[in-house]
Amino acid sequence: MQYLRAVVTRALAIQSWVERAERQVLLSDAVDLSELFHPDTFLNALRQETARSMGCSMDSLKFVASWKSPIAEAQLQVKVGGLQLEGCSFDGVRLSENQHDSPSVSAVPACYMAWIAQCSSGSYSPEEVISLPVYTSSERVSVVTHVTLPCGRNPDQWIQNGAALFLKQQ
Repeated sequence: MQYLRAVVTRALAIQSWVERAERQVLLSDAVDLSELFHPDTFLNALRQETARSMGCSMDSLKFVASWKSPIAEAQLQVKVGGLQLEGCSFDGVRLSENQHDSPSVSAVPACYMAWIAQCSSGSYSPEEVISLPVYTSSERVSVVTHVTLPCGRNPDQWIQNGAALFLKQQ
């Protein structure tokens, strides 16, 4: 039953994606990757379209995320909402430890994701971020991608806390 519910939910969501695409407003609002059957394929299609519009190879691009503003270097980007975080908290500025009364899983603000040229700097310096996996579910079986989050100066702390992102459960 749970499987059928998930299929119906995604099928209805895809119908709304098609309607937005026909009106050419698909990427103007935040998208929820959990509404897709294969969110990794969507991100790869974004990579292909970016490479085509920039006139470069897909291998010359790198995946970046920005939690503060649209990505200036990006020709194509998508605002992604509906991500959830386990192992710590995130307020859109930096990671912080959970308190004793914090929920074990919390929603994070929407972020911008894009593919940019390898030589571009991105939104953050490498010293202030940690790359966390984005899983399809809280079971942490299938990885969609990795996303960088600002963390301060001690990235090992968040690995020890078991920090990871996953798509909103349907």
